[in-house]
Order: sequence, then C-alpha cells, then structure tokens
Amino acid sequence: MMGTQPSESAAAGGDRFLILVVEDSLVDAMVVRERMERDGRFNVTHVATLAETLERLSQGVLPDAVILDLNLTDSAGLETFCRIHDPFPNLPIIILTGDHDESLGIKAMRLGAQDYVGKSNLDGQVLVRSLLYAIERHKRRMVEHRQRAVDRELQFAKQIQEYLLPNDSPEIPGFDVAGRCVAIDSTSGDFFDFIDHGDGKWDIVLADVCGHGIGPAMITVGTRRLLRSTAELYEDVGQLVTIANRGICEDTFQSLFVTLFFARLDSNAMRLTYVGAGHLGFLIDSDGKVAELRTRGIPTGVDPDYTYQVDGSVELSAGCIVLLMTDGIWEARGDDHVAFGKERAAEVVHRNRSKPASEIVAELISSVTSFCHPHPIKDDMTAVVIKSF
Repeated sequence: MMGTQPSESAAAGGDRFLILVVEDSLVDAMVVRERMERDGRFNVTHVATLAETLERLSQGVLPDAVILDLNLTDSAGLETFCRIHDPFPNLPIIILTGDHDESLGIKAMRLGAQDYVGKSNLDGQVLVRSLLYAIERHKRRMVEHRQRAVDRELQFAKQIQEYLLPNDSPEIPGFDVAGRCVAIDSTSGDFFDFIDHGDGKWDIVLADVCGHGIGPAMITVGTRRLLRSTAELYEDVGQLVTIANRGICEDTFQSLFVTLFFARLDSNAMRLTYVGAGHLGFLIDSDGKVAELRTRGIPTGVDPDYTYQVDGSVELSAGCIVLLMTDGIWEARGDDHVAFGKERAAEVVHRNRSKPASEIVAELISSVTSFCHPHPIKDDMTAVVIKSF
C-alpha cells in the first residue's frame, strides 16, 4: 500500500502535527490517542460527533489530518466522510474501519480520503505511517496546486508580453527590417519595438532589463509604453530618451536598470540617427566590414537627472545591414566556455545577407543555440536586423 518513505516532515524540525480524532467510542479514541502521543510528533484532539467536528473545523484552525470513524451517533457511512470532505476538500482524512466495513474505507478513498486503517490492526506503527504519508501527500498536492496556479499566471504574462511584441515586420520603403525575442523563461526581460511616425520615419528600439523572469518582464511593459508615448512628442531622440528615463526611474530601482538602443530611421533620407543607454549597434557593409555604432549613455532607470544626447547619425547605403542585439547573444558560451562573441554574430549576419531580414535573425538565433549545445542558453536573446536595399 505504501511506497518509499515520505520526506522529512515538519515534525522532524521540532514541530508537532495537530491530529483531530473523530470517534464516538471512547475506548477506541483512547487507543488512538495513546498510540499517537507515544510517537511524540502529534498533538491529538478528540471529538465524538459530526456536529462537533464541523463546528471545530469551521473555527478556522484546521488540523494537519483527521482520523475519522464513519459511523457516529449523529451520522453514518460515507455521508459522514462527505459532510466533512465537501466543505474542506484539502483536509487529509484517514478512515477508521471496523471488521465488516473495509469496503467503505475503499469507497471513501475513491471519494478523496487519503487512506483507511482497520481498527482490528490498529498498531502504532501502521497509524503513524499512514498519517505521515497522508500529510506528505497533502503537502505535495498543495505545492503542485500552487505551482499550477503560478504556471497559469506565467503563461498569461507570456501571452501579454508576446502580444506587445511586433507581430509583423514593418513595411519601410528601401528597407527590410525584422526582429525576434527568445526568452529562456516564460517571460523575458528583453524586447524590441517598431514605431511608425507615418511620414517615412520609424523608431526602432531594442531594450534589455537587467535579469530575466516575471519582474523584468513587468518593467519591459512600462518601458515600452514610456518610449512609445515620448516618441510621438520629440524630434530629438536624445531628448526623447532623457524624458523616458525619468519615467523609467520612477518605475524601477537600480538593480533593475534598462539598457537600450533607440534609433530613428528616416527612409526618405536613408539615414539612421541613434542614441544608446548602455547598448551599442553594428553597421555591416556589403563587404562584411563591421563598424560599431558606439554610444555613451548610461543605462536608463539609474539616474533621473541624466541627459542623453544623440550618439550618431549614419547614412545607410544599399547593401548595408544594421545589427542590434542583446548581450544574451554575444555572451552565450559553449563547451569550451568561449563566448559566441560580437564578431561571430556579425559574421553570421554577413554570411546570410542575401536572405530576408527575418531569416537572417533566425539564422543568428539558431547559430547561437548550436554553438552552445548541449548546454542550455542562460539569458534571453533578442536581435533586430535593418537591411537596406
């Protein structure tokens, strides 16, 4: 009936389990109490009727387990179990059965009881073992229940975050632009965004909140909204990030700073103007030569009084590719603990330059994954490719 021993219980750490014995036979109740208290891990309380049981349970302090005789003076059979189990479904219940009602114990287990013990075989070891297993199973079930609830919340958060990422690549005359975000958890601290100004100008954003998981994911939502709101108001991208940073500082603390690269692409002038906050970009020409788009700004969310300035403006001739990526790509490590590196990332992009931007991004992510195999990726990976015709 029993498998492996349950893991060490709270009682092993000095706590005692509270056991409620529901038994209308004073003799049987005394036997159970004596054998439980002899063990030293249980505090035993006794009641004789269903009415007393329900009254005690309704007071709010539930026992760790109930030992229940199904046949009481005010209730009999499976109804006794159901009257307790229905309002308190998470309460571990062990059924005490007589010589002729073992089948009732089995039926009660089908309805949700943890175990049953025959009164004729009521030695202390059997009862203690049954109680400890019942309590352990209950704990594990509660942990699993909480984990399922957490998983549902994380899945919902993931759906929200994925909804906020661009679904499609923007259609910009003279350019092919695409991005992709790969999270190592259900949610990500990375994001990218494309903001259409409607006059041939697009804002392209890549950002990385320090850390990964649900906390940083919450910050990405607010940061995205702040950048979108300020993007509509300011022509100067340095001033734009300066104002957004003040809002980000209000929503974060220093351990959750946000690095980002913010670029305004003017498709009419074929020019990219950019500002960085702890992030840089890479310009790859048609021959594969790589130039860093260096930036000077500190990460956002650190100093509300910091002033960001435009870091540069470059003309994008036909055949040029701008690569933006978070450090989860270039810092990824394989078997020999060597990082994938910025140079390797740029080489992958150049090697696949004839492909659409979306496929270039996919090839880059795939290359990092293959490079690290069989080791898991340890950080979120996000990349944006801006390819000029």
